[in-house]
Amino acid sequence: MGLSVLVLLGVTPPASAANQAGGTDLAHVCDTPAKGHASCYAMRSDDPPLRRLAAAQTPPGLGAQDLQSAYSLPADGGVGQTIAIVDAYDNPDAEADLAVYRAQYGLPPCTTADGCFRKVDQRGGTDYPPTSDAWAGEIALDLDMVSAVAPQAHILLVETDNDGLDRLAAGVDKAVELGAKYVSNSYGRTGDLASDQETYGESYDHPGVAVVAASGDNGYGVSFPATLPTVTSVGGTNLTADPDSPRGWDETVWQRGSYGPGSGCASYQAKPTFQKDTGCSGRSVADVSAVADNVSVYSTFGSLGTGWQRYGGTSAAAPVIAATYALAGPPQPGTYPNAYPYATGSVGLNDITSGSNGTCASAYLCTAGTGYDGPTGLGTPSGLAAFRSGPSGILTGTVRDAKTGGPVAGATVGSGPDTATTRADGTYTLNLPAGEVGGLTVTAFGYGPAAPVTVDIVDGTTETRDFGLTALPRTHMRGTVRDGSGHGWPLYARIAVEGSPEPPVWTDPVTGDYDISLPKNDGYTLDITAALPGYEALTRKVRLGGSPAAVDVALTADPDAATAVGYDLHSVEHTEGFDSTTAAPQGWTVSDAGSDNGWRFDDPSRRGNITGGSGAFAVIESDTGTFGPHQDTSLNSPAYDLSDAQSASLTFRTGYISNLNQQHMTVEASTDDGATWHNVWGGPKTSGQADHVTVHVPLREYAGQPSVRLRFHFIADWAYFWEVDDVTLESRTLKPIPGGLTTGTVEETRTGHGIVGATVTDTSAPDAVASTVATPEDPAVGDGLYTLFTAGTGVHTLRAKADGYAPLARRGVVHDDRVTGMNFALKARP
Repeated sequence: MGLSVLVLLGVTPPASAANQAGGTDLAHVCDTPAKGHASCYAMRSDDPPLRRLAAAQTPPGLGAQDLQSAYSLPADGGVGQTIAIVDAYDNPDAEADLAVYRAQYGLPPCTTADGCFRKVDQRGGTDYPPTSDAWAGEIALDLDMVSAVAPQAHILLVETDNDGLDRLAAGVDKAVELGAKYVSNSYGRTGDLASDQETYGESYDHPGVAVVAASGDNGYGVSFPATLPTVTSVGGTNLTADPDSPRGWDETVWQRGSYGPGSGCASYQAKPTFQKDTGCSGRSVADVSAVADNVSVYSTFGSLGTGWQRYGGTSAAAPVIAATYALAGPPQPGTYPNAYPYATGSVGLNDITSGSNGTCASAYLCTAGTGYDGPTGLGTPSGLAAFRSGPSGILTGTVRDAKTGGPVAGATVGSGPDTATTRADGTYTLNLPAGEVGGLTVTAFGYGPAAPVTVDIVDGTTETRDFGLTALPRTHMRGTVRDGSGHGWPLYARIAVEGSPEPPVWTDPVTGDYDISLPKNDGYTLDITAALPGYEALTRKVRLGGSPAAVDVALTADPDAATAVGYDLHSVEHTEGFDSTTAAPQGWTVSDAGSDNGWRFDDPSRRGNITGGSGAFAVIESDTGTFGPHQDTSLNSPAYDLSDAQSASLTFRTGYISNLNQQHMTVEASTDDGATWHNVWGGPKTSGQADHVTVHVPLREYAGQPSVRLRFHFIADWAYFWEVDDVTLESRTLKPIPGGLTTGTVEETRTGHGIVGATVTDTSAPDAVASTVATPEDPAVGDGLYTLFTAGTGVHTLRAKADGYAPLARRGVVHDDRVTGMNFALKARP
């Protein structure tokens, strides 16, 4: 009979839903600041960074399109605007990391070469300050959030000498001097001091400029500079997809453990005239809010590795709001943009009414409710109405199918940067500047566009305009989704069409077949995800003509996850502990370029092993040499044969100290016997130190290569040292186990409803149990779905049982590399 293996089959949610829940702890990347200094408010999850994404894999967290959708923002806004970000210290990888983020989400490049990106020091030059891993993460978060919301805007990054409040204030002045009309500040110092306005207020007081500041991350209580009456103070929310709501999203006050947005009463700051709340005689915090949890960021993390990770904190919310101001257009000269949201009577804002960030005497200052509250202010953006100056009005109406009269959901109605998306009932609401607005268009997936129209908008009034769209002729795309790693069996999978508001299509669980109806003569991108765990998602571009098309797809079992059923993981490790105390281990070499002070294995300075390993280790010393000589030395590995590997990774222990003289510590890989090298980890380091650090570097791109060499490369001019120990290169390969799948549903006989939480067991292997699950996204397959892998073929007896029902056994034949269908109908016990 063979062995049956447990499969817990869960229907894979859509990418946006899969990325909406934080799921992991967040921690501040910056330490508590010294007196007179500020802390960055960026928070990062404890997930290991994902350096490389599988095909069509979505980075963890909410992406650019999620934010644009949630806040009804245009996908191509920000043309002609410059948004400044003020942060402390230098991020040497800022531009390179930004390029990765923007490419991932299909945003246009923003580089120094094309004039979109500019980085300056606090004096406007290029004498950049020392690096800081913590503030580098803050910079990456700020750049990514501005890019997500205003992808066509230019970005000015001002890096101040350090995190002193005086230096950061000088950075704001420099940003305004260089022409920025929107300045984002994601940092602060806890508390409200009478001297803040006198000491720093002038730097944050720029009429005609939207100066934005994060309210803080430590819950109820205020922080500077968000307390200043001249800035837009930004609180934070938790943003999750909610397909059942008219908006499609749900927001509450952001709270994660003891963390939450700052709010309260700044008693030493004058209350702005536009604030009318009565529980605080001074300046109330916050003004507005935005997402502060679970956003996707790409950054080079120094000693922590490089890749995608979830970020949060009001550090995410502040640049979102700064960029929203940029979408709305330049502020009126002489005005304070933090007053704009208060002037619209709640138009253009999502009122956040649930959640709190602590306890307080005036409840609204710490608890969300209807209208203004402290944690979220007046709410989050709903289009641009609340963030623009000048007269405006509302355009509303319904978009319908011209033939059937049915509502068209997900249609885009807009002109220039002002857009709105129709709700499930086809209605829309769009704020537009007063006057004649031309070029108003209506587009929707599967429909021909409506002819552009011109509308007259009168300040403070509502105009109604309905539209009818003509459906495009369609054809069918059909095919089969299968395993592509050896078994070849059909897969139950979800197929979504990018840009389509229509529900995804699911394959048949037994045959793997699907059928999608799409408009003719157009190109599409398919996102295909297996319901079985352990398979890599796939993106497939297709183009349809006028006739039905056949498109088959094969999904690959992920050797890194190694959770795909029916596969056995074969792992080979090559480990070097540098136990020799006199010379490089066998196969390893040391090379030096113009230096006789290279890698050693005898601990010449008697520092001891600070890597977390034991015994001997490899070390490169810099400060033991003569002052001034340039070092360029490499510790080179033997050649590793990865030709049979499907994936590979490098792990090593390390410890180091660097000083103000920059030292470069990198790991590089070569596939041509050292003729060319490519960086896979590390970079320049200034004034940093770390010990007992274990580094994990994915090397998936080197799998399948017959010869891979690694080198630990150190470059410095009289710096300190770098220790390395326990270097392990692991290759991973999945090999199929003979056997097949059985799948079906467990239902109750009386109603035919699926039973979720029932168990299915192969009687020849009673310890292997599959649990049934719900299938809410697939209308063709009822709840109570299970899948079981059996290692061995022939006749098997499966037994289904559930609490309150009589168990039932059925016999069936399991075939190699095939899927057998077997349903169960259980009778309720009397």
